[in-house]
Amino acid sequence: MFDIDVNYYPRETLIEFAVAYLQRLGASTEEAAIVADGIVTAAGRWHPGKGQGLEKLFRLTIQCENGGIQPGAEFEVINETPAIAHVDGHKGFGYVVADKAMHLAIGKAQNVGVGCVVVCHSNHFGQAGYHAETAAKAGMIGLVMTNAAAEMAPWGAKKAVLGTNPWGIGIPRADAPPILLDMALTTSGRGMVMWAHREGQAIPDNWMLTTEGRRSTNPADFFSADENAIVGTQYPIGEFKGYGLSLFTDVVTGVMSGALFGMSCFTDITNHDVGHFFLAINPDMFMGRDQFNTRLAQLIAEIKQAEPIDPDGEIYLPGELEFRTQAERRTTGIPIDSATVDKLRVLAAERNVDCPL
Repeated sequence: MFDIDVNYYPRETLIEFAVAYLQRLGASTEEAAIVADGIVTAAGRWHPGKGQGLEKLFRLTIQCENGGIQPGAEFEVINETPAIAHVDGHKGFGYVVADKAMHLAIGKAQNVGVGCVVVCHSNHFGQAGYHAETAAKAGMIGLVMTNAAAEMAPWGAKKAVLGTNPWGIGIPRADAPPILLDMALTTSGRGMVMWAHREGQAIPDNWMLTTEGRRSTNPADFFSADENAIVGTQYPIGEFKGYGLSLFTDVVTGVMSGALFGMSCFTDITNHDVGHFFLAINPDMFMGRDQFNTRLAQLIAEIKQAEPIDPDGEIYLPGELEFRTQAERRTTGIPIDSATVDKLRVLAAERNVDCPL
């Protein structure tokens, strides 16, 4: 959709830089490795405007330096049974808190068939699908949810109350990448609108609503008068259905966890207080793994054999295009927006970190 100037880098180069930079911010070796893998993996599946790749280093820098993120924070299990755990992230790196919580859920699912972990006092954890993929790699069906800043209005309203509140769903497959759904509960995001405005492109009329609740294809209609901020509200997927899913997500991630929710979450950059939800389901508790794999393969075959609307088209599984893109970029390199590269060079120089970009 956008013609963007990018630079290409090997994954190893980006990992090395991200780890070194994060350690300069105070991250431990373990924390830096987890966060670097998360943001570089996101970059490897890059889409313009998604903002989940190395762009995250800008926010992480601010939060590490203002106390919003506490490197080395305790991962405290407040309450626990064989199947559930309630965790306090103590303002740690969201990526790290989420990684530990998902592994805790997996361990429980291995023992009792299901593991559910709810987290409070965390931070932005990157792509929800990244953590759902962790479950799928362990042979589990994974469901991950998080709340976020208020950008979605209740259906029929003008004021943003709920977040995009992303979901990640991972389903393991035998000898193939997992089925992986990574989605916000809005049709787009502020970053996509900003990219369109920057590139002078029109947008679909179901990406956002103006402050008056109108649709528009002109991204300029969603900027403040000084063009320094996006205004209006994000359009929910499935209209009132997406609103309902976002409400449910904020209940289990925000209300039930003890984190902030609704219009309070993400408002203070020194205390985002995000809530997360992780569920791991062990198929082995329901049937033999071979039987599960065979039945899943049959379902996938039916999906793949469905006649495409476009005779030259192909039917894709959720996440399939991203995995193909990721594989291609092992050869071509990972694209990083040139404007982002320039900013990262400045950021690294200011903190005396070698920058290979």
